[in-house]
Amino acid sequence: MILAGGKGERLYPLTRDRAKPAVPFAGRYRIIDFALSNCINSGLTRIVLLTQYKSISLDRHLRLAWHIFHYEVGGCIYSIPAQHRYGERWYEGTADAIFQNIYTLEQEKPEHVLILSGDHVYAMDYRPFISFHLENRADLTMGAVLYPRKEARRFGVFEVDKEMRVLNFAEKPEEPFPFPGKKSHSLVSMGIYIFKTEVLVKRVTEDAKIKESSHDFGKDVIPRMIKEKDRIFTFLFEGYWRDIGTLDAYYEAHQDFLRDPPPIDLHDLSWPIRTYVPPYPPARIKGGEVKNSCISEGCVILGKVYNSFLSPGVFVDEDAVVKDSILLENARVGKGSVVERAILDKEVRVNPGRVVKGKGFVTTEKGVAVYPKGMEV
Repeated sequence: MILAGGKGERLYPLTRDRAKPAVPFAGRYRIIDFALSNCINSGLTRIVLLTQYKSISLDRHLRLAWHIFHYEVGGCIYSIPAQHRYGERWYEGTADAIFQNIYTLEQEKPEHVLILSGDHVYAMDYRPFISFHLENRADLTMGAVLYPRKEARRFGVFEVDKEMRVLNFAEKPEEPFPFPGKKSHSLVSMGIYIFKTEVLVKRVTEDAKIKESSHDFGKDVIPRMIKEKDRIFTFLFEGYWRDIGTLDAYYEAHQDFLRDPPPIDLHDLSWPIRTYVPPYPPARIKGGEVKNSCISEGCVILGKVYNSFLSPGVFVDEDAVVKDSILLENARVGKGSVVERAILDKEVRVNPGRVVKGKGFVTTEKGVAVYPKGMEV
């Protein structure tokens, strides 16, 4: 079950017209493609997405890119908005989203449920994660990564013993718990969980009855499970993982992918990141210059592009310079313009001779200029 209903307010204006998991990423992908590809590559083929806010773009992408199974032959990928089975209300937290879909679990009858976030970028084989959960006879196993302790303050942090059993958990603590054997680092939550289904149903049902609860796994359910002495473990994931929670995190994750080697090899056909490929012609570089950039199909480049991501259909005119930027589908940069440290959403048009740098419709804390879909600069 993939939690794909977040508002993504800190990603505005990229989330003005779309759900957070549907935000384009790395040229041709959507953020949700990473979690879905991890599932398929791990042999998990019965998948539901719990959707809510501005889900039209996400639903359209699922139809175009992920219509790969038929329920009758053992596979499914489909979205479930709030069903109002327990009153006229939307999903009110991560745990509440699962509680409102107990009916689906009763129909499917799984022994264990893998719960994922739809707004993280990473490539992970879930099979060792699941095996670790089963070997420990755990009620709950949570994915975790090591972060320097100073940076760990932004996340939920675990205190564990040498067997990786959870002793304590705190959301965004001032003093993160040190990791055994590596005191300079802390073990932070990836926001992915494997539950025994019977335990999951019991705990989210209990939580639904508590009026003062925010109905969130990290804030409410997990701390109570620790207090009740449930068997809770963490699984250490040693690969690249990014929570795309802010515009600066979105921008920096793209910069990560321009490094050599990249954190995830998008050319690795043994672990493909699947997506919808629109019917554009091949990219064309006509008299321009491109260095250390990812250029999608349908792009036409007459100017210069450095250290940037260009989604399908982007046009860069003569004498224009695009540097350290992210241009989404069908963005256009006019003749002689300069676009530097910027994010241009779909169909943004930069008129000839303009300079886009340092100040945008929205400017991030780190000085990245961001322009919403369809805007003329």
